[in-house]
Amino acid sequence: MALTLIELQGMRDALVTAIGSGTMHIQFEGRSITYRSVVEMQAALTTINKEIEMAGGGSTSPRQIVITPKGI
Repeated sequence: MALTLIELQGMRDALVTAIGSGTMHIQFEGRSITYRSVVEMQAALTTINKEIEMAGGGSTSPRQIVITPKGI
């Protein structure tokens, strides 16, 4: 089942929020995903951004995600 542009954008937003908060688990529209690592989450984000672009969502806003070890 192909996801709509709006679903893809919602997934991207949930994933970006999870990465920013350090959470490895996201829930979106009744779906639940648990990632094993931040690297896996970033790979999923890259894939979702490509899917959005192919679905006609234009280029995505440039985003930089900075991940630092705790305590810094």
